[in-house]
Amino acid sequence: MKDWIRNALSIRQPRRPAPVGSLPAVGVFVVRGPVKMLVTHPVPAELWDWLVLSGWRNMPVKADRRKGMLLPDGALKALIDADPVERNQAHARILELAEPQD
Repeated sequence: MKDWIRNALSIRQPRRPAPVGSLPAVGVFVVRGPVKMLVTHPVPAELWDWLVLSGWRNMPVKADRRKGMLLPDGALKALIDADPVERNQAHARILELAEPQD
C-alpha cells in the first residue's frame, strides 16, 4: 500500500549509494546499480579504490533477492589483468557482457 501511495503522489526518493566498505573477500558479490559481480580473486587495494570511484560497492545484504544483471565469472580477473591506463575501456566491455540474473 505504501508503495502505491509513493507512486501516486510522486514522492519516491532515490536511494543513496551504499557506503564504501573494506576490500571485499573472495566469494562475495559487489554491486553497481543492478549489476552484480562475483569476487573470484583477491582484489588489490588500488583496483578496489578505482572500482569504488566507478560506483561499485560491497553488497549490503547477504541474501540479495533483487533481480538484476550478472557479470560472467572472469570479469574481475579481466579488470585485474587490464593495464590501469586501459581499465575504463575494459570495464565498459565487461559491463556489456552482463546477462539477466535467473
